[in-house]
Amino acid sequence: MNRKFVNRKTRQSGMTLVEILVAMVLSMITTGAMLGLMSSSLSSTAGIVQQTKLTDDLRVAMMMMSRDLRRSNYTADSIHCYANPDCAFDGSLDMAGDVRISDAGDCFVFNLDRDSDGDASADPPGGFRWIVNDGVGELQTWVGTGAADCDSADLKWRAVTDTTVLDVTGLQVDDALSYQEVIFDDGDGTQFSQRVRRIRILISGRLRSNESVQRTLEDVVKLRNNVYL
Repeated sequence: MNRKFVNRKTRQSGMTLVEILVAMVLSMITTGAMLGLMSSSLSSTAGIVQQTKLTDDLRVAMMMMSRDLRRSNYTADSIHCYANPDCAFDGSLDMAGDVRISDAGDCFVFNLDRDSDGDASADPPGGFRWIVNDGVGELQTWVGTGAADCDSADLKWRAVTDTTVLDVTGLQVDDALSYQEVIFDDGDGTQFSQRVRRIRILISGRLRSNESVQRTLEDVVKLRNNVYL
C-alpha cells in the first residue's frame, strides 16, 4: 500500500495539448509584434536616410548659387567707392552689371571681375538655370566665355545635379526684397542712391528612387557689391 502511494506522488505529468497550443499562440503573437516593430524601425531609418540624401543634394546646389551670387558685380576697383559717392560716375569704377533674372524666374545670369583687373567686360559671366529633360528636372550652370543665354541649347550649360538621383522640380528666383536708398543729397538737385540687392532663391526636388521623398529649400542672398545710381 505504501509503495503504490509513493509511486503516484513522484510520477511526473507533462503539459496538456491545450497548454502547448496556448504557448504557441502567445509565442507567435510576441514574435509577430517584434517583427512588426523591427520592420517599422527599419522603414523609418530608410526614410531618414533618403530625406537626408535629398536635403544634402539640394543644399549643395543652393550653396553653389548663393556663393556665386554674393560675388556678382564684383570688381577690383570697388575700393574706390569708399568715401567717394561719385565712384560710379567719375570713371574710377566700372560696374560689372546687375543680376539678370528671367521672366519666369527659373534662370539668372551675372557678371563679375574674375581676374581682379578692374574690368569685368572680358571675363566669363556666370549663371544658373532650371531645365527639364525627358521629364526630369536638373540645375545647370553656365561655363561658357560669351554672354549667357537662359534659353540657349548650347552645351556650355552644364548640369550640376545628378538626374539619376535627384529630380529638381522647380527653381524660383526673384529680387522683390531689393531696395534703393538715398546716400547723398545736397539739396540742390545732386543726389546719389544705392541699390541694396537681395535675391531670394527657392529650389525644390525629389528623389528619383522614391518620389514621395520631397524637399524645398529657401535662401535670401544679400549681394556684397551694391549698385550706385
